[in-house]
Amino acid sequence: MNNYYTYAYLREDKTPYYIGKGKDRRAYSKVNRKLNVPPKDKIIFLKQNLTEEEAFKHEIYMIDVFGRK
Repeated sequence: MNNYYTYAYLREDKTPYYIGKGKDRRAYSKVNRKLNVPPKDKIIFLKQNLTEEEAFKHEIYMIDVFGRK
């Protein structure tokens, strides 16, 4: 099923500080998190309607694009 997506949490300057993959309400969930979930206006969906494998690959790709700090 294509119900996965990738998302990003944004800083005040609109640059991403976290890239993730999920389904359902994962981007907004505070369960099993080591970081705080930002307000909804600081969350963007990068790609939607993906299989889990596609979402995983896209998550890795986006982390490579933006890098780690």
